[in-house]
Amino acid sequence: MRKLIGRIRDSLPTKISLSMFCIALLVFILANIVSVALSQYHFHSVAMNSARKNLNTAVARAERYLRSVENATNTTAWIVENKFRPDSLLVLSRRIVEQNSFISGCSITAEPNIFPSQGRYFSAYTVRKGEEIITVQEDVYEYFDYEWYSKAATAGHAVWIDPFVDENAGSLSADHLIASYSRPLFDKKNRLIGVISTDFSLPELSRAMSSEKPYRNSYFFLLGHDGRYFDHPDTTRILVNTIFDPTSGQYFSDKLTLGREMVAGKSGAMHADVAGVKSLICYEPVPGTDWSAALVSPEKDVLRRYRHLDIVILIIVFVVLLFILFICRRTVVRAFAPLKLLEEQARLITDGDYFSEMPRGNENSVIGTLQNSFAHMQEVLREDIIEVNEKTEELIKRNDELEKANTALEEALLRQSDFVSNITHQVRTPLNLVMGFAQLLRDSGADMMPQQELKKIIHVIDYNAMILRRMSLMLYDSSDRGYHDEVVSLSFAPVSPNVIARECVGYVNRYFPESTVMLKTSLEDYFTIKTDYLYLMRSIREILYNSAKYSDGKNISIGVSANKASVRFVFEDTGKGIPENNRDNIFNPFFKWDIFSEGLGIGLSLTKRHVVLLGGTLELDNDYKQGCRFIMEIPVNAVAGGHYGI
Repeated sequence: MRKLIGRIRDSLPTKISLSMFCIALLVFILANIVSVALSQYHFHSVAMNSARKNLNTAVARAERYLRSVENATNTTAWIVENKFRPDSLLVLSRRIVEQNSFISGCSITAEPNIFPSQGRYFSAYTVRKGEEIITVQEDVYEYFDYEWYSKAATAGHAVWIDPFVDENAGSLSADHLIASYSRPLFDKKNRLIGVISTDFSLPELSRAMSSEKPYRNSYFFLLGHDGRYFDHPDTTRILVNTIFDPTSGQYFSDKLTLGREMVAGKSGAMHADVAGVKSLICYEPVPGTDWSAALVSPEKDVLRRYRHLDIVILIIVFVVLLFILFICRRTVVRAFAPLKLLEEQARLITDGDYFSEMPRGNENSVIGTLQNSFAHMQEVLREDIIEVNEKTEELIKRNDELEKANTALEEALLRQSDFVSNITHQVRTPLNLVMGFAQLLRDSGADMMPQQELKKIIHVIDYNAMILRRMSLMLYDSSDRGYHDEVVSLSFAPVSPNVIARECVGYVNRYFPESTVMLKTSLEDYFTIKTDYLYLMRSIREILYNSAKYSDGKNISIGVSANKASVRFVFEDTGKGIPENNRDNIFNPFFKWDIFSEGLGIGLSLTKRHVVLLGGTLELDNDYKQGCRFIMEIPVNAVAGGHYGI
């Protein structure tokens, strides 16, 4: 017995024959048992889906109808709010009815005493009477108590009003059941000034929903949020009865369940015995409202097209035969699948793809053994290739790292050489001037020189001494020690923005007397902020120094303003400005777009570091085209010891 089982297991033709026989036998047995059950289930599922689609279509038509009313109202509402006058309200009320055939009436009513000349009440109302459209200013009545006005006014937003019979105390009324879409109106100060309410005919909505009934005896009905009938073939129930009213027969319990589901805004389907007729009921809410629609279809109508069971059974038998054929074919394909895999993997390896993995098989036949042997060979080959590729990538990565390190070293050496050369040049020039003028004073004698010339010499010495002090301070600040000292020494105390701005303006005027610096402030002198006086002063000085040094010197200004959180310093000048291709690099250390210009290229980078450590920001305004504009924001209350970082 074991030998027979083993021979069958290892013989491909035998396995194929047995598989086909067993599957065919099983399928035919199961087909005879479940064909009728499947047919019935299928028929009911198709009928259910068809009924739901028909209900969805009807609800979609109703939704389009309602959205049209909403859109027409909302489009007109903003015009009404901007032209809220008695004559305009009458014109706009008539216009919305004239331009929208689906709207049967429009009322635009005002809050009490909005128009003193009209008295306490004013209501413009337009109604469609057949082919005629009538617009009037309604007689005096308490429309504030009506739901179409009070509900929207209380809610503060647009609402749908349940259908009602238009029997108000005004001059006009509709001659049919209507529903309203009401929206409150507000003036520019967001005060309630009135309500616009548009009406549409509920019978028109019913005809739109029922224009395409899926079955001869099917019908729609519409419920409100409290279960009242808004639409029903039995018109005596509309607005009078609810779905929860007691009825005789088994349908009452099903009707209660249906009513609770619809009032809760749920969608679904159920089978029920309606007046002795087995029916399929589908229901779903109407979007944008608290109403719910239902489609009732007698099952005899629904299943009429599915009664030809003989044809259905023949179709099922045919499908079963096709299924058997498919299974047999699938069995053969699966049996020979390893050979197909071997062919594909051999082709991939020939094309140079060594990484596609071939699955191992569980068969003990010759084909299964060949498949597993080939898969093992492929795994070994793939591991060797992966190892070679990893070593190659590692060598390439190391070469790239060495090349980058070598390039960085060369750039660092070049930068160091340029920096030393720049420092030497920048220091030599003012130092030579100071020493030259000092020699001149020593040789000529200060008492022998004219006062005007002496003042010029002293100014030159003072200016160049300032340059030397400025460069030495920058060099120290740019060092690690300088950064550490700045972080440690920050001291936050009350500082007047106006006082420190004036001091910095005086500093620039001292060394650049030919330049004009204007201070524009909206603050009082007693206004203070909590910050570090020294580093804020050095930051403002540096920007003003650059403006005086590199602009035309004619229109330099510093503006000071504040809000609750920060003080803003705006620095403006006129001149050639900063080239656009260099604006992204101006805050980078040692960057100079003109290598022949004075300076070390670290002034703005250090200034931004000072501002950031003070908790603020410093940016170049790229939208300013007349020269340069820098904007500095400093917090009103910086946190002492809370280093902000860069």
